[in-house]
Amino acid sequence: MKDLINPIFQSVDSFNQAFVSGLETMLKSDELGVFILVLANANNDKDLWQKLKAPLLEKFTQLKNLPLKGSEADIEVFNQLLDIDLENLEPTQIKQLGIFELQYNPLRALRPMRLSQEKTIGTFKAFDSQSFNFNAEFLQKELFYQGQLFGKQISLFYNKFPFANKHGLVVIEKDKNHPQFLTAELHQFAWMMVNAISLQIPGFSLAYNAYGAYASVNHFHLQCFIRDSDLPLENDEKYPLIHYNFRSVTDAWTMIEALHNDQQPYNLVYQNNKILLVVRKRQDDYTHAPWTAGYAWYEACGGVNLSTLEDFNHLTEADLQAELEKLKIT
Repeated sequence: MKDLINPIFQSVDSFNQAFVSGLETMLKSDELGVFILVLANANNDKDLWQKLKAPLLEKFTQLKNLPLKGSEADIEVFNQLLDIDLENLEPTQIKQLGIFELQYNPLRALRPMRLSQEKTIGTFKAFDSQSFNFNAEFLQKELFYQGQLFGKQISLFYNKFPFANKHGLVVIEKDKNHPQFLTAELHQFAWMMVNAISLQIPGFSLAYNAYGAYASVNHFHLQCFIRDSDLPLENDEKYPLIHYNFRSVTDAWTMIEALHNDQQPYNLVYQNNKILLVVRKRQDDYTHAPWTAGYAWYEACGGVNLSTLEDFNHLTEADLQAELEKLKIT
């Protein structure tokens, strides 16, 4: 199996080394988008933050005195960074509150919402080359790895605003412009990919947000991350959302196909020999609380991303339970 995958996927150490090395190299760039990416990724990991904080602050000072170079969205985010005290910025904090896993991640609040703010219908929307997609020239500087796996081209981008360990975006056959709609072939590939890589990198996982379930980009992608503990919904027998734990890729596809036929949004997590599927309300069918930007795969599985310390310290388990209940199919 090792012969089938690139060396960066053949051990935890090699993956971590490649991930960090890429960020260090990117820090030499004067592109705003690249700086924002390195800043957010470093701030998401306390060890990496300790290592890169000084060069990041130095680069920030340089960029403030240079002509702004980047996309319109990156310039907007950078201007918001000017109002943040990066010197005293703390890395992401995580805590348990009842069944929930809370994160305080102030930089993630700067993330452009893109498709997740649009009105959605059904579970399919045709690819639109004029909308944000992973073929954009400026995004190619954010690539972590590109190569072949099981006969398909994969492009692994850093997640610009991460909330998971070694958080990336896996775009499959990027140039074929698949929309964010899971097919049987892509489902099978995700299963093969996660099972192959997790043999060498324990905890390697893939997540999928269906269209209408807070997918932010209509260009087929999965989120990759490494997690060494169960997601909250796996530890709660009374979890309020309809969810399934499949050990068969075929059984999972039978359910997914039925959801497509019913135009029912869902979230997926692929893990080693396991597929978690959460059935939930469409993002347009309820109004989320002001302290969240919306519930995608992580939130649907019991995690909560928060951008203010006040919310992190004062939200109650009842508040989080009430928000989760909004996604429940009735």
